[in-house]
Amino acid sequence: MAETTGELSAEQSTALFDILTHKETYAEIEGFKTPGAIKKYGPPFQDSTSKSSSPVLQTLLSKFILKLPGLRDVSPDFWKVRVEELIQELAEAELSESYDKGVLGIRKTLATAISALIEYPARGCLGGFPKEEQFERKKSYDLGSADDVLQAWQDCLQALIYGDLIDEMFKKAAETDDLKQHPTLVQGMHEFVVVNIASLMHYTLVLSPEGPTLLRMIESVHRLLPYVVVRQTLKIGNVASMISAMMKVLLAKASVGAVTNWIGWSSGADEGMNLLQQIISQVLSWDKRDLRNRAEKLEKKGSDAPPKAVREALKDWIQKSGRPEHEECRRMSKEQGRSIVAVILSLSSAPSADDISEKQHANALEWFGLQLSIRDRQEIVRVLCQRNPDYLTAAIQDCVAAYTPMIRLVHQAVNLADTVWDLERFVTDMLKMSKPTGPKGQEKPPAVEDYVDLLHRHQQSTHKFLHQVAKNGKEVTSWWYEYVRMAAAQFRSEAKPPPSETAVPPQTTNGGIHATLSNTFSSLPPEEQKNIKSELDAHSKYLHDLHTASATRISAVIKRTRSTPFGPGAYLARWQNLLDATPITPCERKNGKVRFGSNKGVREEGRKDLEGNAEGFLTEEEVEKAVGEGVLEAPSVRKTLEVFGERFREALGAG
Repeated sequence: MAETTGELSAEQSTALFDILTHKETYAEIEGFKTPGAIKKYGPPFQDSTSKSSSPVLQTLLSKFILKLPGLRDVSPDFWKVRVEELIQELAEAELSESYDKGVLGIRKTLATAISALIEYPARGCLGGFPKEEQFERKKSYDLGSADDVLQAWQDCLQALIYGDLIDEMFKKAAETDDLKQHPTLVQGMHEFVVVNIASLMHYTLVLSPEGPTLLRMIESVHRLLPYVVVRQTLKIGNVASMISAMMKVLLAKASVGAVTNWIGWSSGADEGMNLLQQIISQVLSWDKRDLRNRAEKLEKKGSDAPPKAVREALKDWIQKSGRPEHEECRRMSKEQGRSIVAVILSLSSAPSADDISEKQHANALEWFGLQLSIRDRQEIVRVLCQRNPDYLTAAIQDCVAAYTPMIRLVHQAVNLADTVWDLERFVTDMLKMSKPTGPKGQEKPPAVEDYVDLLHRHQQSTHKFLHQVAKNGKEVTSWWYEYVRMAAAQFRSEAKPPPSETAVPPQTTNGGIHATLSNTFSSLPPEEQKNIKSELDAHSKYLHDLHTASATRISAVIKRTRSTPFGPGAYLARWQNLLDATPITPCERKNGKVRFGSNKGVREEGRKDLEGNAEGFLTEEEVEKAVGEGVLEAPSVRKTLEVFGERFREALGAG
């Protein structure tokens, strides 16, 4: 029977919902770079629940984060003063855009990664997880079979949301710390999670342009953390004394300003930094030093160096121009096909881009990106470490106060000093394993399977911790049991969700959004319906191909063929698509084209080390091959977004 024109098939409805949630989630995350976005967020930052500028993120926060044991008891000032002001000040700092820098920075990499991950739970609680009426577990799941591992994951979701698997898992965790004592269903789900986490780690630290930089930062923080002092402090038997000592280790400030402010002799004097702030400042300071060294090398390139007048004009644009002027320069750069540097010079008294050589212009473009990176780090330190009043320290103190009852119970149930030792060993092992091995000139990067092995080596530490809490901390376990049951209920299809302060209308959650979108589609003219259906069919095929490719790769990892340079997980491909679609300034002085994150030159520039040479475990060709094998080009959905984009936001109660 021919499909009715005014109706969407199940596959088309799924594709439409996928398109809209993917776009909306990233748009909301990206919106936080604009000052004032957090002021229209809704609870817990503002009391009104009628409208939110970020309905998807606000829904996830209200349904899951605000309900967390411990965090649910935090003081209102934690959200309405500390966190809100920090987010607002970071937005006002106007951290640099990837477009200006000519590379995909850490901020863009992390923002797109977070978006690609959290859109899945967003779809789950808005669209509902469908219930299988005839659901029945298999008697046994083969952990060596990719099909069984994938099936175990799907069956686990059914049993967690609609069955009694939560009760079963909590009970078994209290009995044993041996994963093999759990049903093969749980073991299969566990293997699926391990492989996907390993895939994400491999992608972030090996394939991502910012991988080497992230590794350097993790290593620097790891080197500065006082693990020995922390472990000794956690061994203190009296919980109140232990918490007090730990707060002194991490948050105490010993400057003259801190003393005079406390006594009342001064108000607003610089109190210096606590240990956490010193670590943040020191790590970013090392990064700034190395970036300055790269910039100075460009300044000493003789006739190829950017002229001083050019450098001064670019520095003035960074330091003295405001957000409107910056946005106008980007607009002109895109419209005129000129690099952002060429546009800035054309608006200043410095020599124009046409008056300097090609090499000078290229070096000026790189120098400009380095200066932006330096300023970013200065602004982050200013907001997080040098602000008065110190909202970061106050926020941590709020959290510790809210979590004190849980800390007290966990301290009695678990040897926390051993837990910190396990964490230190894991990070040390990860950093060591993440470095290439083999003879010089023939080094090989770690594969996805290496990260799977890393997680397998250390998973017992997690199981031991969970077992000790479940066995010895009955009260704290009951808190988490109730929370997990509540969180699972948020995904039930066509059921009233547990109460929360979400700005999204109740009739829209747990599957209701599908009816809203279907009604909207039915009201469209036939020709428009036809065009949209064409896009939805293409997108449906794209999703099918993504999941098929991911299943193939998870099979390769489980069989340990070491044949896939790109790990499983459809979300990784969606993440890469977001990166690939990021606009980047043209590199030409005129008659150029806006580049994107997918351009080879952009990736190569992003992988430069602190000496200005291409770094990383893989050559540019190997990166292109690995990413090319794992990322399918997403079909155009322009018409669908044009028709449904704003209507979807209205349905979510966006304001």
